Amino acid sequence: MKSIHHNSVYVAVIAIANLLLLVTACKHDPEFPGEPVPPDPDTTVCDTANVTFYGSVLPIFQDNCLTCHSGANPKYGLDLSNFDHLAAIVNSGSLIGAINHYQGYYPMPKDGNKLSACDIRKIELWARDTSFTAVDCDTTNVTYNGTVLPILQAKCFDCHSGAAPTGNLDFTNYDHVALVAENGALLGALHHETGYVPMPKDGNMLDDCSLTQIGIWVRDTTFTDPGGGNEDPCDPDTVYFQNEILPLIISTCATTGCHDQLTGEQEVLLVDYASIIEYGDIKPFDPGNSDLYEKITDDDPDDRMPPPPANPLSLEQKNKIKKWIEQGALNNACEEDCDTTNVTFSGTIWPIVELNCLGCHSGPQPSGGFSLTDYSAVVVQANNGKLFGAVNHDPGFVPMPRNAPQLSDCKIDQIRIWIEDGTPNN
Repeated sequence: MKSIHHNSVYVAVIAIANLLLLVTACKHDPEFPGEPVPPDPDTTVCDTANVTFYGSVLPIFQDNCLTCHSGANPKYGLDLSNFDHLAAIVNSGSLIGAINHYQGYYPMPKDGNKLSACDIRKIELWARDTSFTAVDCDTTNVTYNGTVLPILQAKCFDCHSGAAPTGNLDFTNYDHVALVAENGALLGALHHETGYVPMPKDGNMLDDCSLTQIGIWVRDTTFTDPGGGNEDPCDPDTVYFQNEILPLIISTCATTGCHDQLTGEQEVLLVDYASIIEYGDIKPFDPGNSDLYEKITDDDPDDRMPPPPANPLSLEQKNKIKKWIEQGALNNACEEDCDTTNVTFSGTIWPIVELNCLGCHSGPQPSGGFSLTDYSAVVVQANNGKLFGAVNHDPGFVPMPRNAPQLSDCKIDQIRIWIEDGTPNN
């Protein structure tokens, strides 16, 4: 009995001690009556002195919340990458209640594991010190690391990072970001401009503040790798995407029923730089591992692009694409010299036709029922007025090239001069 008495006393003492600990731990937060205030984290390992949204809070959301609460169909319609949604749940108390697992709130994260005391404290400090009456968009101190990179991390890294980034664009690599910023693809995609694959991929455009901040950074940044420019003269040893590769691919691959904007065979688009890089799986400097080059050089008619009955690309055209990839697959362009004094069929007109027209107007089933495979065929369309009417986009003519920008003023003038000179075979 003595032993039992001592055990009973021991149990009673332990119970009283636990009760005291419970009472001590259950200080109540005045904003959440009846709920315990979590203990303060160890400040020696938890930086609570410099809490910011992008530097402190957003990474916590990215690691624990955005998998469910972002994208085209966020859980419960709550997109935590949207600042307005965040403001609503902070103002309502739902955010603090959920991460603290307070009674009456759905405990978050969904896996049931509570955030660390440090992460909870950072979010609480940020929520307490932030005014959510209006979104504060800082456009006076835009930097890459402090402003742009966090946006890319939240919206782009899911696809554009890792061992096999989409479009072979790794946004953890500044050079890749600089490339698409310099050539216009970044802003074109983010603004959902015609000719660019809209980004982020979920189809939701970035908020106005983020778009403005990225635009300011692009405008005010001098990129060390220019990637080409429209005011540069053409270098004969360089292959230019806008001048040579894009027209070639559009006329041979982005035709109606294949990889154009409307029909998109197999949901593959090859209509602009961004889509060609992505869907062509272009590996800059490595044509052998680039899907587009593998397809155009495949000997098997069932796998070769463009597929039969279209003619395969010429060896010269294949080598041009190969060289472009070997040179880094840049979205570059150049200002061509416009020679209107020495216009010939072989040196002037045929290169224009071959690059911009032959992909559709050749083979056993040429588009529109007419072929442009040689001088005799071209001169027929020149003499009946269809060639110039189409390239000049005259009323009553189907504008050509199909699914592509109009030819430059220089090329249109050269075609006009050749026709006015009597369409010589020179």
